[in-house]
Amino acid sequence: MKILATILLSVMVLGLSAQNKLADRIYFGGGGGINVGSNQTNISLAPQVGYKITDRYSAGVGVIYQYVRIKQPISTTLSNFGWSVFNRFNVTNQFFAYTEFERLSFEFLTSVSPERTDKASFNSLLVGAGYAEQLAGRASFNVMALYNVLYDENENPRPYNSPWVIRAGVGIGIF
Repeated sequence: MKILATILLSVMVLGLSAQNKLADRIYFGGGGGINVGSNQTNISLAPQVGYKITDRYSAGVGVIYQYVRIKQPISTTLSNFGWSVFNRFNVTNQFFAYTEFERLSFEFLTSVSPERTDKASFNSLLVGAGYAEQLAGRASFNVMALYNVLYDENENPRPYNSPWVIRAGVGIGIF
């Protein structure tokens, strides 16, 4: 993690030596989600900060928090935390290619009577594409379809039920 932070900081310092102001090169975004079912509620927050290395290429970091409430077979809540690093290449003003490495520490039930939980770590390497629609000024709405190339159907426990990830969120400063 320290190496990634050092690389990102170095890239930002190199970018500052150019004539562009730092405020014009940093952008914020990410997303959140809520999924409510009869047996389970999931709420997630995933803010990100990116740096425009060139007009078309950017990289950044993010944090992840997931709240999971399970109602059956027992009522319990679980919390998942993680971080990510990402790359974004704008093919056009609206379409972009995207990659992200995510490391998630997640909690899962091991026993219901008595209630016991354990923690595990899960790596995801997401590859895909997205679409950005400018809303107003420098704000945009983004939609992405990503595939986790590290996903293993036989790995247990795992926090996700599919290698496919569909995301939607808002970005400020990308345009």
